[in-house]
Amino acid sequence: MFKNYFISLFRTILKNKFYTTLNIAGLALGFATAILILLYIQDEIGYDRHYRNYERIFRLEADIAVKGDHNLYATIPFPIGPALKAEMPEINSMVRIDPFATTLFRYNDQEHYESNFCLADSAIFDVFSHRFIYGNPNKSLTEPKTIVLSNKTAQKYFGENNPVGEILTTGYGENFKVTGVIEDLPGNTHLKYDALISMATIPETYNNSKPSRFWKIGTYTYLLLNENASIDDIHERFPAFYVKYMKTLGDQFNLTFNLMITPLAETHFRQGLGAERPSGNRAYITIFSIVAAFILTIASINYMNMTTARSAGRAKEVGIRKVLGADKRMLIRQFIGESVIFSITALLIAIVLALILMPAFNSFTEKSLTINPLILIEIIAVSLVTGFVSGSYPAFFLSAFQPAAVLKGSVSKSGKKSGLLRRILVVIQFVIAIFMISGTLVVSGQLNYLTTKDLGFDRHNTLVMEITDERIASKIPAFKDELLQNKDILSISNATGIPGVMNLIHTMRIEQKTGMEERAILWAQTDYDYIKTLNLQLVSGRDFDKSMGTDATEAAIINETAAKNFGWGGEAIGKKIHFGFGQDKTGGRMMKVIGIVKDFHFKSLHNLIEPLVIFIQEKPAYYLICRFNENTPDGTLHFIEQKWTGFGAKQPFNYRLLGNSMDNMYKAENKISILINITTIITIFIALLGLLGLSSYIAEQKTKEVGIRKIHGASTGNILFLLTRDFNRLIVIAFILAVPVAWWRLSVWLESTFVYYLEPRWYSFLIAGAIAFIIGLGTISFYIIRIASKNPVEAIKYE
Repeated sequence: MFKNYFISLFRTILKNKFYTTLNIAGLALGFATAILILLYIQDEIGYDRHYRNYERIFRLEADIAVKGDHNLYATIPFPIGPALKAEMPEINSMVRIDPFATTLFRYNDQEHYESNFCLADSAIFDVFSHRFIYGNPNKSLTEPKTIVLSNKTAQKYFGENNPVGEILTTGYGENFKVTGVIEDLPGNTHLKYDALISMATIPETYNNSKPSRFWKIGTYTYLLLNENASIDDIHERFPAFYVKYMKTLGDQFNLTFNLMITPLAETHFRQGLGAERPSGNRAYITIFSIVAAFILTIASINYMNMTTARSAGRAKEVGIRKVLGADKRMLIRQFIGESVIFSITALLIAIVLALILMPAFNSFTEKSLTINPLILIEIIAVSLVTGFVSGSYPAFFLSAFQPAAVLKGSVSKSGKKSGLLRRILVVIQFVIAIFMISGTLVVSGQLNYLTTKDLGFDRHNTLVMEITDERIASKIPAFKDELLQNKDILSISNATGIPGVMNLIHTMRIEQKTGMEERAILWAQTDYDYIKTLNLQLVSGRDFDKSMGTDATEAAIINETAAKNFGWGGEAIGKKIHFGFGQDKTGGRMMKVIGIVKDFHFKSLHNLIEPLVIFIQEKPAYYLICRFNENTPDGTLHFIEQKWTGFGAKQPFNYRLLGNSMDNMYKAENKISILINITTIITIFIALLGLLGLSSYIAEQKTKEVGIRKIHGASTGNILFLLTRDFNRLIVIAFILAVPVAWWRLSVWLESTFVYYLEPRWYSFLIAGAIAFIIGLGTISFYIIRIASKNPVEAIKYE
C-alpha cells in the first residue's frame, strides 16, 4: 500500500513540476524565515538564564520620591547592598557592579580606549557563574588594583599567553594587576563587560556607610538568595531596614525610598528606569512571533489553494481508488502523508537556507545564533503541524468525492465548495499582506520621525570629546582658546551633561509660595558658552554673561518644562533655586533663574522631557562640545587632533559626532524596521508564489473560454477585466478587514513604545492597499494576458 502511495506521489510530482516547485519553495522560504525568527526570539527570552542560579538572583532598584514626585532607577545607593546582606540571613551573597569611565589602557605597544570595563565586588563570582580560563575566582578581585579580563580582552593585549600577573596601565599612570581571565560572556546577557576591576580599589566610594550615602544613587546591585528563601521576605523586612538606616535623613529632606526588585531573567525587559542598561522590548518579541505565524500561514495557504484548485485533476484518481476498494481513511492518510512529505522536504531545504543566511543575520542583529537541538525540535514540530494542517482540508475534500459522480465527470458541486475556500484563503493572504505592508510604512515613518525631528538643539556639525586625559583636563580654558583660533570652529563649551548623556539628578530646593520646597531635579554644570554652542533658543530672560560677576555662582537657566513643573509659568525669572545645601539646609549655592530655554530633547524620544536646571560649573567638566562649519569637517577634525597632540595629551584623540550619538539611541528601532521590511518582502513573495500558481491554473481552465470570447470580438482588456473581477473584489474585502486591525495594533505599539511619535496616517494604509492590489493583480494577470494574447484558434484546440 505504501509503495503505491509513493508511486502516486512521484507521478504527481513529475506531472506537476511547476506547482510542486512553487509549493516547496514557498514552504522552504517560510520555514527558513521562521527558523531565524525563532532563534531571535529564543535568544531574547533566554537572556541571563545561562547563569547557574539565575532563578535565585535579583536586581535591586530604587524608587526615590520627593513630595510624591517619583524617580525610578536601575541603580541604588552604594551602602544598601552590603547593609542588606548584613541584616538579612535570607541573602546568600551580594554584588555591586559599577561601569568604569572610558579610559585608555596600555600594555607595551598595545593601547586601547576601554568603555566596557566595570568595577565589581569580589563576590561577583559567587553570584554569577563564570568559567575561569586562568586564575582563582575566590581570590581574583579581593585586592585593590586587580583586574579580571574576558578572554577577548586578554587576547587583545597579551595574545595567547597567560596574562595572570601582568600589569595593565591606564592613561593616568595607574597600574592594574591581571589576576584572572574568564570566558567571554554570551551575547544574551544584560551584564556586558570586557573586564572587572576590584571595588577595593576605591574604598572611599564603595565602603562609605555615612547616612548621606544611603541616598546617593550609584551602583547596580544583585542579590543571590538562599535556596529556600523567598524574595517576599526581603520586601517584608525592608520597611524596618528603611527605618534603621534611611528614614531620619529622608524625613529631613522630604524624601522617601521604595526598594524595587526584579528577577534576573526579567531585567532585559525592564524599562522606564534611569541608568538602565540597553534593554529589550517584549513588544518586539510579540511582533516577530506574529510575523513568523503570518509567514507560515501564507505558506500553508499557498499549499491548500494549489491543492484544492487542482482537485479536479486528481478527482478521477480518487474515484478509481475508491472503486478498487480504497476507503476514505486510506485516502485521507495518503493526501496528508503527501503534504507532510512536502513539508519535511521544504524543511530540509529551509535548514540549509537558514545556515547560509545565518552569518549575515548574526552580523545584523549583533548576536551569535546557531541552530540548536531545541530549535530543531520546535521547527520539526512546526513542519509536521504545517504539513498536517495544510493537507487536512485537501485530504478531506478529495476523499469525499463520490466515485460514480467523479467517473462521470460531475464534480461541480465540490468545485464550488473548493472555489469558496480558495476565495477565503486569498482574502486571508491579502489581509496579512496589507497588515505587513502597513506595518512597514508606519514603522519606517516613525523611524524617520525619530531621526529627523527637530530636537531643539543643533546636533549637526557638532562633535563631543570626553576629556579623560589629565593634561587636557587641566588646561581646558587654554585648549578652548587655541581651538577657537580656527575660523571654522564656531563655538566650544565644556559641560557635565550633553544631549544623550544627561543623567545627573540632585535634590534642590525651589521657591514656592509656601517657602523653599525640595525636589529631585536633573541638572547640568556648564561654562558660559553652552547655550550658544548647542544653539538652544532662549524664550525668556538672558544667557550666562561673564561680565555679570554673580553669574558664576548665583545664576541658573531652566527649560520650559521646569518652569511649568515648578508652577512658575511666565514668572520664572528671578525665582530661587538652592543647590548643594547641607543637612541643616544651609551652604551650597542659592541661585536665581536668569533665563528659560525652549524645551529640547536631551534624552531619546522614548522619554518625556524632564525639568532641567543649568548653571555654571566650579571646575572643568568631563565633556567638551565643539560646533564647526559644515563645509570643512575633515579639515577641522585634523586641526583639533593636532592641537590635542600639541597640548601634550598622553591619550589618543577620541571623539564622537553628536548627531550620530543621538541616532544610535534608535539603533534597536532601526534594526526592527529593517527586519520588518525584509519579512514583509518575504511575506509578499511567498504570497506571490501561490498567486502565480493559482493564476496559471485559472489560465489553464479558462483557455477554451478565452478563445471563444475572442472569436466573438472580446478584447484582451475585456477578458482581463472579466477574469480578474472576482479577484479584485477579494482584495477590496481584505483591505476592509485589514485596515482597522492594522491601525489599532500599530497605534497601540506606538503608544506603548514611544512618548513622542507620529500618528499612523490614513494614506499609509491606502498605499498598503494599493501596493497589495497592484502586486496581486499584476501576478494574477500574468498568465491570463498570455492566453488572451494567443491566436483564438490555438486556444480552442487547447482542450
